[in-house]
Amino acid sequence: MIRYRRSGTVRTTRGTAGSVRFRAIVLLAVALVALAAAGCAEKKPQVGLTQPAPFPLTVTDGTGRQVTIPAQPQKIVSLSPSCTEILFALGLGSKVVGVDKFSNYPPEAQKVEKVGGFSDPSVEKIAALKPDLILGTGMHKKVLPQLESLGIPVVLLEPRNVEGVLADIGTVGRLTGVPEAAEKVVADVRNRIDRVKAKVDTVPREQRPWVYYEVYSEPIMTVGPNTLIHQLIELAGGRNIAYDAQTDYPEFSAEAVIQRNPAVIIFPSFHGSASLTVDKLKARPGWAAIAAVKDGRVHPIDADIISRPGPRIADAVEELARLILPDLFPR
Repeated sequence: MIRYRRSGTVRTTRGTAGSVRFRAIVLLAVALVALAAAGCAEKKPQVGLTQPAPFPLTVTDGTGRQVTIPAQPQKIVSLSPSCTEILFALGLGSKVVGVDKFSNYPPEAQKVEKVGGFSDPSVEKIAALKPDLILGTGMHKKVLPQLESLGIPVVLLEPRNVEGVLADIGTVGRLTGVPEAAEKVVADVRNRIDRVKAKVDTVPREQRPWVYYEVYSEPIMTVGPNTLIHQLIELAGGRNIAYDAQTDYPEFSAEAVIQRNPAVIIFPSFHGSASLTVDKLKARPGWAAIAAVKDGRVHPIDADIISRPGPRIADAVEELARLILPDLFPR
């Protein structure tokens, strides 16, 4: 029987400044994905309209707050990469006047004024931009009192699964006055995922490969069954070896990975950082015996597409499918 250790604060280890920066980026990605955990016992309300358009309109955001949008927003601040990607996908890039420093997609977002980090936005910088809408995530609840003090509507998105992500895209479209654009984006994302699922459904479940996804390496952490990444792996035709984990991001011993012998190993690749590599992973003691290592099926995946609950979850499902079932999804 494999024991899971409940993960807590990741311990600090000595290392270079680069490794410290990389560790911070990894923890940010974990925090982002944690917001999108699927099927959690705690049922949180999805963002949804409680009053029809035209403006003013009232929404119930992902934290259960009632927020009134008095008029169609013309200047928007995004506090997370996923919110930024939703806004640009809806054609609202010209109205985005401020973003967090991790908003790097699409490329145009990198030219927008930065208002601080993901978890520590500058209220002063936000106020100076005079937006009429602030979009954030559940991670921003701790700065909500300061943001609300500005007298600007603040909507926090907190999707719990793929359907929650699609619902959020639709709602952002309505509360910004572009519902038709949102419907098109949602339809595109849904159709792409459905096309993958249709092929995956032709493979009996017992024949689908076991997959190990490594969130972090020191300590080794993976994804539990109540996370968005777990759902994306399942949609792409894989079976998560941590299907019975009791936490969303459990520590998972190297011995446990060896024992469960995954056919595919996938890990996030972070841009501009000294990250885990295929060679480093293969060199771990005892891992040469793992089927994925023996068969050369150890793969990096763009951390941004798999960790951000936005339109690019379709990219994540398609890429995962190519890595998990390459015969069915050739490049």
